Amino acid sequence: MAEHKFSYKEVIGHGWAMTKKYWSSILLIAVIYIGINLLSGVVQYFAGSGPIHRNEIREVYKDSIQADKFYQYLEDTGYIDRSGNVKDKLQNVKGEGDLELSSDFESQRGRIYDFLNKYRYRLPFPRVIFYVFTVGMWVVSMLMGIGFLKAYLKIARDEEPEIAELFSNWRILIPYLLGALCYGLVIMGGFILLIIPGLIFMLMFQFCFYLIIDKGLGPIKALKRSREITKGSKGRLAVLGMLLMLLNIGGLLCLVIGLFFTISISSIAMACVYDRLEKTFIV
Repeated sequence: MAEHKFSYKEVIGHGWAMTKKYWSSILLIAVIYIGINLLSGVVQYFAGSGPIHRNEIREVYKDSIQADKFYQYLEDTGYIDRSGNVKDKLQNVKGEGDLELSSDFESQRGRIYDFLNKYRYRLPFPRVIFYVFTVGMWVVSMLMGIGFLKAYLKIARDEEPEIAELFSNWRILIPYLLGALCYGLVIMGGFILLIIPGLIFMLMFQFCFYLIIDKGLGPIKALKRSREITKGSKGRLAVLGMLLMLLNIGGLLCLVIGLFFTISISSIAMACVYDRLEKTFIV
């Protein structure tokens, strides 16, 4: 078995060099990602926040007695049911003047309306269309997750990424989802065993997604292969992870522009490490 070593300076430097070279493609990918997430966020906002829970009333009334009294009032007046779900009476409220409030709550009319308005369904189409949209956006987000890894792998290899590949990876969607499920269960099991095993498993199996996307491996084979290629390198991977975390904290301090570069550098660096470990591994 070959010694699995890589230079921190080399992979981070490579990430910086490729970010500078392919900055326009990376920027386009970022714009598409942000745009889709903004669209999803806006739709989710106008779809309402689900049931109203008693503890959420604290946004209006800090006092627990008054909060419980207001929650009971909403239920008694038919604005919500016993589970906190919005009923038609609240759904039909179009402005704060439409609210039916007793004298105990009249002074907070504006705040109460703003609070309750978050839970009303305000989209111009039936809920069934919203549910279909939500499922569709979930699938798109999974495809984009695959596309991002694929794009950064290409950039790490000094190849121009194709934007269409962000949404065209249907063939490996199921293996990717199963891989994510297996990875999550393994990590969860590791954290149940007093945290440290979970951290070790994160380092050991982190390249399973690259292997599913790049090599077409199934979820179990990808996990096994990731375990193999990271043997002898987990300590260095942990240090690299901390360095990249510090890099991204620095990017966060530089606001949006800084994060654009640091996230790109980090992603390319990790793709570069995957390539090095995979190519130097000898069965």
